[in-house]
Amino acid sequence: MPNYNDRNDAGIVTQLRIPAPPGSQLELRFADILQRDCYDPDGWRRETLTAVANEPGWFEIDLDALGLVDGDYEYEFIKDGAVDSPIADPYAVHITRFGGYRGIFQIRDGRRWQQPFSWEDEFIPGNELKNNHQMVIYEMPMRWMESAPEKARQVGLGTFEKVVFAHLDRLKALGINAIELLPVQDSPDTLNWGYGTRFFFAPDIDMGLPVELKFFVKQCHRRGIRVIFDVVMNHARNCPLAQLDYNRFFLSNEDEERSHRGDDYGAKLFRYWPDQQGLRPTWDFQLRMAEYLITEYHADGFRIDEFKGINHWEFTQRFRDHAWHVHQQAFPGRPFLIIAEDSWRRAVITHQRPHNPNGRKVTDSMWNFAFRDELRRTFSGDLHTAWGEPSRRERMRWMVAGDQTWNDWTRQAEPGFYDLSQAVNYLTSHDVENDDEKRIMNYLLAPLLDERGYRGTVDDIRWVTDHLETGADDQQRFLHGLALERLRSAFCLLLTSVGIPMILAGDEFGDVHDLDHHNWRLKMSDPVDWQRLDASPNNRDLWNKVAELIALRTEHPALTRNETAFIHFHNDFDRNQGAKVFVYCRTRGVPLGADNQIVVVGNIGPHDFTGYNLSWYWMDLDSVKEIAPPQQGARLEQNDAGSVRLSLAPFQVRVFTT
Repeated sequence: MPNYNDRNDAGIVTQLRIPAPPGSQLELRFADILQRDCYDPDGWRRETLTAVANEPGWFEIDLDALGLVDGDYEYEFIKDGAVDSPIADPYAVHITRFGGYRGIFQIRDGRRWQQPFSWEDEFIPGNELKNNHQMVIYEMPMRWMESAPEKARQVGLGTFEKVVFAHLDRLKALGINAIELLPVQDSPDTLNWGYGTRFFFAPDIDMGLPVELKFFVKQCHRRGIRVIFDVVMNHARNCPLAQLDYNRFFLSNEDEERSHRGDDYGAKLFRYWPDQQGLRPTWDFQLRMAEYLITEYHADGFRIDEFKGINHWEFTQRFRDHAWHVHQQAFPGRPFLIIAEDSWRRAVITHQRPHNPNGRKVTDSMWNFAFRDELRRTFSGDLHTAWGEPSRRERMRWMVAGDQTWNDWTRQAEPGFYDLSQAVNYLTSHDVENDDEKRIMNYLLAPLLDERGYRGTVDDIRWVTDHLETGADDQQRFLHGLALERLRSAFCLLLTSVGIPMILAGDEFGDVHDLDHHNWRLKMSDPVDWQRLDASPNNRDLWNKVAELIALRTEHPALTRNETAFIHFHNDFDRNQGAKVFVYCRTRGVPLGADNQIVVVGNIGPHDFTGYNLSWYWMDLDSVKEIAPPQQGARLEQNDAGSVRLSLAPFQVRVFTT
């Protein structure tokens, strides 16, 4: 990695350093940004960069040696005299947009300067950051955090400032203690999620300034909320590196590595195999990005997008090791986590095993696609098995305990997880394009409407949701409330299963799609409609119940451990038309019947039980408390010395503490 440690006595790196093929001629072109009234880049001052000694293909210029007067300067590079094709700095930490994109550097007292930011009041006693076993993640597409006017394609964009002042206190009240930010580094995808980074060291110009992103992180930390950055390292879109030194950093269609990689999503794929000199400049670039986000923005972890597409386990492991080292050096003892999104669902990347690079895990954790899919099958009655395949009860155990995962493509079990911090479980993620991926409220409500002679389309569900007070009929209101009740049950499973739970923004109160999620553009431009939190008393009730469950998940000792015991399945659970009742206990590692255990009773079938009898280990019912109960249902009552009864509506889950 090139040496970026040349700092002045204020601790500021004084050089601008960029890559280009050896022998290139590079110039810095710049002007005081206050001279915009006389904007003329052709007339700006130009200074020549020099080749870095003993580092072929790197060029630099020392800003402190230029004798500049104080000011904020916009700058760009000219390569080989191409004055009409200026190139921005791919390492710029602050950017501007005026007739193109450029970096900004600042001079004070004749030397390079950086706007100071105080982290001294970053934490408040009692709001400490939770460890990985206590995390509940809120997946936040920043662009979705500002509701669009009149349900239209998104116009107003979410910004760091808007989230701080409009949403953080509500997320704190909900109990969220980690936010996974969809990409916030600058991207040309203004109306989309940002999965095509342009400037890897600067926040998105439409979301806010560097100081505003730092303020956002600090305000999260003051509320005990960790911030995990979603980083895109498979590809880049309009990144200046491509203009400066394409062949060293990116793949052509002829490169052998290209056939071993995934989709480029219309962007440029980074090169991860060694170049002709045996060097890996992309590795250095991405490691430096991680270091910068940790030291400058106090990142508490990363989510690696498109692990499958990168397809380089050695690099990912190196990224994980380097990020951990930098973080612990900067913030000893603070929790940290690297999460991968592997759509090939290989839990072994989180394992210490001989077949992994260096016999170690490649990443700490990964999105558990299998949990989402199995849970949705559970609530749609589609948990099907065939002769010779694992039983329904086995698959139910795997979904909850996570020690194995079900692959519905191959129809077999695959290795799972041996610690809850290795799996990020969720009901919905931002990837909502397919019908089996859409928002969980749409997934639950659509079949209920279809079965009663209504339509379960995006437009019809939106209409019902927005006309609950006036317009919708009694049956539609009932079905909407029933879907919210089933969503409460889904949250009961999510927040009591073994894994790190993640909640997509808006799911906590049952938000629905406004735009066609099948359209790959529209699905990214469909912000949360925050008014729906109070669309009906049922929406607000769901939010309150989710808050109860989150408090249980983060505070109860049984849920921060792995031990799980299934203690009941209905005798007909594995029959196609049989009753689908199950009970499991998060035991806290002690025998059944002890205090401080969690008992989950679920009915994932269409049978309606007004009084279901269960063997029960916790007969002091005065000490048993139901968490986030359904609005209607018979309470737990004792039958005899060893059994109880309770009501279980179709597709209903109930949670008890002992």
